[in-house]
Amino acid sequence: MPDVVSMGELLVEFVATHHNAPLADVPGFIKAPGGAPANVAVGLQRLGLSARFVGKVGNDPFGLYLRDSLAQAGVDTRYLLVDRVARTTAVFVAVWDDGRKDLCFYRNPGADMLLSPDDIDAHLFAGARCFHYGSIGFINEPCASAQRRALDIARAHGLMISYDPNYRPTLWPDQRSAREVIQDSFRYCHLAKISEEEWETATGQRDLDAGIKAVLAHGVELLVISRGPRGAIVTNGDYRIELAPPRVPVVETTGAGDGFMAAMIVRLLPERERLGSLARVSREVASEALTFANAVGALTCTRPGAIPALPSLTDVERFMKALDMSA
Repeated sequence: MPDVVSMGELLVEFVATHHNAPLADVPGFIKAPGGAPANVAVGLQRLGLSARFVGKVGNDPFGLYLRDSLAQAGVDTRYLLVDRVARTTAVFVAVWDDGRKDLCFYRNPGADMLLSPDDIDAHLFAGARCFHYGSIGFINEPCASAQRRALDIARAHGLMISYDPNYRPTLWPDQRSAREVIQDSFRYCHLAKISEEEWETATGQRDLDAGIKAVLAHGVELLVISRGPRGAIVTNGDYRIELAPPRVPVVETTGAGDGFMAAMIVRLLPERERLGSLARVSREVASEALTFANAVGALTCTRPGAIPALPSLTDVERFMKALDMSA
C-alpha cells in the first residue's frame, strides 16, 4: 500500500543537448521520463516513502517506456492506465543556465488529458496517507473532473493533500483562466509550493506579503516558495523562514522543484499526522524540512534529466554531511 498517491501528467521529455539556445536552434535532444507529479512520485520513492502514480499514457512505445521508468524506480503503476486512441504526451525542452526553459508540448490531445472520473475509485487510496496533485490536470476535460473526484475521495479519507501549481502558459487557453483555476485549487490542499516565476499567476499578487496572505486565506496550512538559486521560503502566516540553498555546479534544473516538493512531503507528513495541522508545525521543524528540501533540489541540479536526476536518501544524507548541513 502506498504512503502517497500522486496524480497528473506523465510524459516524455526531449531535453536539449546544448544549453542557452532556443528550440529552433538546438541540434539534438536527450530522451527522459518526466511530468511534475510523476517526478514527485519518484522523488518520494527515492527518499523513503512508497508512492503510487495515477495517470494515463498512450498505447505506444513511449507509454511503455514511461511505465517501465516508474516501475524501475519502485513506483506503483497499477493505476497508470493506457488510452487506445491518443498518443503519449511529449515535450521538447530548451534550457538556459539561469533556469529559464523553452517548452513545446505535443499534446493534441495527449493520453494524460483523457483520464476520466470513471477511472477513479476509492480503492486507489487504500492505505494512503497523502495525495499530491498539480494544476495541469485541471486544464482539460475529462481529466479535470477525474482530478476533482480524486480530491473529493482523498479529503473524505482525511489524507494530507499537497499541491504544486506548476504553471505552463502554453497549455492554458489564456492567463486569466489559468489564474482562476490555479487560485481556486488552493482550497483543496494543506501544503502548497509555488515557484517564484509562477508567483503572480498563482497568487494574483505581485507583492510577497499580499500573495502569502491570499494563498493562506484559501485554507492552506503551510506555504513554500521556491526561488531557485536564491533558496526558498516557508510560512504558516505566523512565522516566515528563508534559507539559501547549497552551492552546486548546475548541470540542469529540470525536476529540481519536484524533488524539493517530494522532500517537503517526506519531512512534513509525519508532523501533520502527529499535530493534525501543518499550521502547527514548529519553526524549528519547518526550518529542518526546508534545509532538507534545499539539499534535494540542489543535488537534482547536478545531473541531467528530471527523473534520472532525482537523488536517493543516501545521496542526500551524504551530501548534507559533506557540507555540514543539519536537517
